[in-house]
Amino acid sequence: MGSLHEWIVPAIFTLVLWGLWGYILKFAGMRLDWREVYFMSSLASFTLALMFYLYSKGFSLRLNIYALYAALAGIMGGLGYLTFMVAVSRGKASIIIPLTALYPAITAILAVLFLGEKLKPTQLLGIILALIAGILVSI
Repeated sequence: MGSLHEWIVPAIFTLVLWGLWGYILKFAGMRLDWREVYFMSSLASFTLALMFYLYSKGFSLRLNIYALYAALAGIMGGLGYLTFMVAVSRGKASIIIPLTALYPAITAILAVLFLGEKLKPTQLLGIILALIAGILVSI
């Protein structure tokens, strides 16, 4: 596991980019049908992934069971994005985005149950408080 300085900058960029992502989706959806927003943003994301693959040096795709898991994760992510777009088109971004942003709690619980990862008591408390915050934001 990397030290703090190895992952904190990319994590902060992710936070900012995903924060902007949610806002821009809602903004675009104010003038476009949610299906148009979904298609254009997914197309742009696929194009970025394709460009990354084509221009990466020393990177090849291995087709094995783990590639199948990666594809399954992509399908789940895409379906989640689709249902997210439906929710954002019908409700307030200020409620939906924080609520759906609690998905890491599910990942953390599954990692503890099936991957043998451990949570410190403070991390467990953080997950519980995040879930409580999600409930409070949504009511």
